[in-house]
Amino acid sequence: MQLLAENLTRSFGSRRIVGPSPSPWSRAGPGRRRTERQRQDDAREGARGPPPPSSGGVFLAGTGSGLPAGRLLGARVGGADLSLYAELTAAENLRFFARLHGRPAGPGWAEERIAAVGLDPSRISAHPIRALSTGQRQRVKLAFATLHEPAVLFLDEPSSNLDDAGRGVVAKVVAEQRGRGLCVVASNDPGDLALADERITL
Repeated sequence: MQLLAENLTRSFGSRRIVGPSPSPWSRAGPGRRRTERQRQDDAREGARGPPPPSSGGVFLAGTGSGLPAGRLLGARVGGADLSLYAELTAAENLRFFARLHGRPAGPGWAEERIAAVGLDPSRISAHPIRALSTGQRQRVKLAFATLHEPAVLFLDEPSSNLDDAGRGVVAKVVAEQRGRGLCVVASNDPGDLALADERITL
């Protein structure tokens, strides 16, 4: 499976953010404080996938579908760059987004996903996301990114704010993604770059 970009551009008004490039498209963007309305928009975008390019496209080769990646994003692409609902617990967030993706989330499902990223569900079950540490929230985002078992996973600085154990979780997530499809990591961290089979310098 390959992720191919052809004459890809993304513009906001007259400002071009991404120009024609051979590199994969990423959902990286500037950090900002989100309002409740923006978080709701994020939730909908998280289920649908990233917005379409202004021109060109990104294509999944080797899927057997022959369709542009943009038509498959909702079901085939995942990413961890989502603002979780601060007032909900980790399990409540995961169950909510699973419903948006149309995925089954039976008893114990969310707790299994949380344990898979190295967190103890019993220790954080009573705490909303806002009460968790930055590293714990980062791990929950990794659980979110893979909850629908995407064919293509985008990770932006995945080891940021993580200790050595957390970095081990990132390596585990990347290794599991290799068995499913592709993982695109955007990072300046040597540890993250060491996980890559191929590198593109921008």
